[in-house]
Amino acid sequence: MSFFSSWIKAIFVIALAFPLYSETSFAPAPEFRFPPNCKPYIDPQGICTKELDPVCASNAETYYNECNFCYEKMKSGDKFDFKHFGEC
Repeated sequence: MSFFSSWIKAIFVIALAFPLYSETSFAPAPEFRFPPNCKPYIDPQGICTKELDPVCASNAETYYNECNFCYEKMKSGDKFDFKHFGEC
């Protein structure tokens, strides 16, 4: 009877521990993206779409998208760089 009891305890412990483990082990991998390429945005007009894809710069400013980031970067004379995608 003690053998059966120890198996029940083991299954119970595994059942309690699995949800904690499964949330972290099956999480999707973060999306990898290359830093913005500012060559397509060399046109000095500064006309950008209003698409929301935040870019955080090294000056701690968040820009709406790559186009806005590149335009402001070129306007400042390359005084800041890309930090990461998303809000600062």
